Amino acid sequence: TFDDRLFVPYGITKLGPCFYMGWFVGYLLTDTALTPSFIVMGYPYVVHHLSASMCWTFCASNQVMQPLASFLQFNELSTVMMNLRQVLLTAGYKSSDLIVIVVSLTFFALFSAVRVLPLPFVVHKWISQEFVSIRNEVGWEGAILLSAFLAVNVMLQGSWFTIMVSKLIGMFSKKQSK
Repeated sequence: TFDDRLFVPYGITKLGPCFYMGWFVGYLLTDTALTPSFIVMGYPYVVHHLSASMCWTFCASNQVMQPLASFLQFNELSTVMMNLRQVLLTAGYKSSDLIVIVVSLTFFALFSAVRVLPLPFVVHKWISQEFVSIRNEVGWEGAILLSAFLAVNVMLQGSWFTIMVSKLIGMFSKKQSK
């Protein structure tokens, strides 16, 4: 069931899921536009945010996939720490400074918890339930398009996680060899 209300009679804010879906698209586009440097953040970051914006817009326009889309919004909890880390590095802190290490480890923990750990469940639910439901609502083309968005998301999350684990191993290896 898709709840298309902007305002609802429940919750602390009384703002509905459609409000948050729109807010989220605005956040993704703003976060992409205000990126410190596309060179520093890389094109996968831009691809991720632009494809997510298109996906959420498609879902809202076609009134599909709201529960999963709303769940995936929590992935961005880790982005706050990534942005804070980038601000600290841009301000001149070194990656070896305690504040940057704390922010980096917090980012890694949040990334793992909200982006990587749920992926097997998200993919399983997509394959076992969501794909057929979406196909019935918007046709094969829409279901294939949303599958592509999900595949891009899974590949990017896995790729970024692998890079972070590699850097974390390197960081601890350097400390042990000293």
